[in-house]
Amino acid sequence: MTAHQDMLCPICEAGTLTPQIAENEVTYKGHTRSLPLLMSVCQACGSEQASAQQTRDNKRTMLAFRKEVDGLLTGAELRALRDRLGISQAQAARLFGGGPVAFSKYENDDVAQSEAMDRLIRLAADVPQALRWLAQRAGDAELASAVTTQGFCDYLAAMGRYAQTVAVLSRSIDVQHRYSEPRQVIRLSRIGEDHGRWTQREETLVL
Repeated sequence: MTAHQDMLCPICEAGTLTPQIAENEVTYKGHTRSLPLLMSVCQACGSEQASAQQTRDNKRTMLAFRKEVDGLLTGAELRALRDRLGISQAQAARLFGGGPVAFSKYENDDVAQSEAMDRLIRLAADVPQALRWLAQRAGDAELASAVTTQGFCDYLAAMGRYAQTVAVLSRSIDVQHRYSEPRQVIRLSRIGEDHGRWTQREETLVL
């Protein structure tokens, strides 16, 4: 089939379709935005229509907008975080779960990740030691060994977001004696601005 036949209008079968981008105002949960709408217009009959690919792209644009409103990472943001972590989509699926093609769908905005998944990804991106723990759980020894405690401290210092102390406990057992394996406690002091004054709040992560 030739390119001309591909672009032939299926309605009048006389004109050819010309791709165009229109503006479509959408509202979701009280948030309104003008989103690009991909379509094609027949030069002969003037009909407006969308191909399968244009329809798919329009759905992805809409889902990205909904993710943003819901406070979730968009596909582009997820891809940027994964690239920053230096992991493939297959590795991400093993680390975070969701299935072998989950991250392809998340990053293309075909599917929205759950809030729990979103938080786990953000944690791994912001706290390399958490990424190391996930890698160990997934059996990815190479990735786990690449994320060192010193690298974690260097990362925090470079970001200027935390002052940190790291305490490694040889053994930690909770009140119900469920945990007996070595645990690691990371105490983070987050510096934030509160009503014009700098304050400090401590957070503790048990890995």
